[in-house]
Amino acid sequence: MSKERPSPKLPCGRPAPVRQPRMTHQSWRNNLEQFLKERNLRSSQQRDEIAEIAMNSESHFDIQTLIKDVQKKHPQASAATVYRTVRTLVDAGLLIETLQLSTDVSLYEVTDPDHHDHIVCLDCKTIFEFHDDGIETAQNQLLKGLNFKGDRHHHVLYAHCGLIKSKA
Repeated sequence: MSKERPSPKLPCGRPAPVRQPRMTHQSWRNNLEQFLKERNLRSSQQRDEIAEIAMNSESHFDIQTLIKDVQKKHPQASAATVYRTVRTLVDAGLLIETLQLSTDVSLYEVTDPDHHDHIVCLDCKTIFEFHDDGIETAQNQLLKGLNFKGDRHHHVLYAHCGLIKSKA
């Protein structure tokens, strides 16, 4: 029987969010291969190596962080190749550009079949995921009332956790 590791604590005392894997290794590989085949694109070892690192990410990431992670393992990989691979993974539906930080830096995450929204803590910069049926219902009613058909949305709340004592 394996022992559960305690969740690391954030500066505010909350446990750090733990993300569950979104897709199995084989399912995202199959989806990527199918996407490349449909577009008549060749598979490449470098794209596979970059995809492996991106798809195994345990949290939201920006491209600059991904470039650093990729170049630690594969120093020959160029930033341009990482950018192109991320675009391919987004187009294939495997990654999603999920939110932008206040610095206009886009964050990506592995596509989740279960919809969720985000809270970004402005104190510790941690991203929390949540789902609220009431919010979803209100958004759908709003769209219907304005005669729109919803396609997708990014709901991001930027907040102070309120648990860190202010430095007054």
